[in-house]
Amino acid sequence: MRKLKLLFRAIAILTFASAPSALSQTCCHTSRRYTDQPTASPAAPLSPLTAADLRRQFNACSQKVRIVALLSPTCAECQSGHAVVGRILKKFSSSQLQALLVWEPMRDADSPSTAAEQAGMVQDARISQGWDAVRDVGKLFGATLDLHEIAWDVYLVYKPGITWESEQPPQPTFWMHQLDGEDPNRLLCANPSRLGEEVRKLLGQSD
Repeated sequence: MRKLKLLFRAIAILTFASAPSALSQTCCHTSRRYTDQPTASPAAPLSPLTAADLRRQFNACSQKVRIVALLSPTCAECQSGHAVVGRILKKFSSSQLQALLVWEPMRDADSPSTAAEQAGMVQDARISQGWDAVRDVGKLFGATLDLHEIAWDVYLVYKPGITWESEQPPQPTFWMHQLDGEDPNRLLCANPSRLGEEVRKLLGQSD
């Protein structure tokens, strides 16, 4: 009987040791590109979007609070962040809020059609969005945020009055991300309500 108990204890220890630790898990991904198997999508492709296009859109609504998000359509973390933006738009119906979404290829399965499919998950007339095939927008915002890489899975908030005058996008009033190795105090997945709170403050609304 004693040998049987020791055997069960050894099995339990080995099982526990081989299980992934909850503490080691993170809601973030590394900033490198991934390789996924492509998935078919019947959605119509999004329109192409250049940095000049986004700059015009950004300045056209300069008197509004703006959320700018750079997203990979097949990245699970980006999909989660996209949903956070959708909840913010649903919570604040103000016409003084605008979302500018940039979809870019950061994974092998990313394409205009997969971007259109994911974009369709959030419907709001205050969303302007498009497909940046060459990731020029991501490169510019990467420099603005001092990421030293293409910006993606980032969520920037701008107060009214900020305009994009030079080639480089302006510094955001507030921003969050879901990237491994960046400021942990800005993790959207760790505190998703914070992005909405910053938007609320800029809109001058109360809960």
